[in-house]
Amino acid sequence: MRYGWIFFDLFDTLCRVDEGLYYEGKLKAAEAAGLDFQRFVAAWRATSSEASTGKLKTPYERAAKALRAMGVEDRAAASEVARRDVEAIQACASFYDGAEEALATLRQRGFRLGLISNATATTAFIVSPLGLRQRLDLLVFSYEVGAMKPEPAIFQAALQRAGADASACLFVGDGANRELDAAEELGFGVLCMDHPEKAHSFRDKNKLSRADHPRVGGFAEMLALTELGKSKK
Repeated sequence: MRYGWIFFDLFDTLCRVDEGLYYEGKLKAAEAAGLDFQRFVAAWRATSSEASTGKLKTPYERAAKALRAMGVEDRAAASEVARRDVEAIQACASFYDGAEEALATLRQRGFRLGLISNATATTAFIVSPLGLRQRLDLLVFSYEVGAMKPEPAIFQAALQRAGADASACLFVGDGANRELDAAEELGFGVLCMDHPEKAHSFRDKNKLSRADHPRVGGFAEMLALTELGKSKK
């Protein structure tokens, strides 16, 4: 099979997340707001779905809702928490080894490249530092389309924007949120990018994709796949 488009998941696929730096940022945010760290993290996580589907449209809106759940109605505190949320993602997200080179190589081979990512509005603050718009032809974030993987709507939005059929597309992801199962059901080719290093505290073991999907352990293995030697014409 030959593909015209390759869509990637972002976190744990193209980019690693340094969990230590992430939680250090959350600790600083809790301290700045005068809150218990564990209660703050629980309140923050409770806002994840709304933030990831665009119901909370900015880092500030998410911070304000999390704080209100803890009985805090302080705009200055919410602003500080939002600021530290942006700082944390910028500090903790970086490309896996070989990712940038692989994207450049796949483009040279003629593939169009896209992103399909569950993300909150805070993710917008790493798009420019990581050069995502320069490295990829299409970015599809859940907070923009109002649907999260494994919902079909986010994949369908990507296909519509790309003007492509699922059968001409490969989806590459780490397998969280049943994303590989969902993409396959819609007709995508799928590939599990199984990096040894993942942000395990963000992964729900009950929502992982099946273990029988084709799998590679890194970008060098991916580039060596026969079906990715040249794009579909």
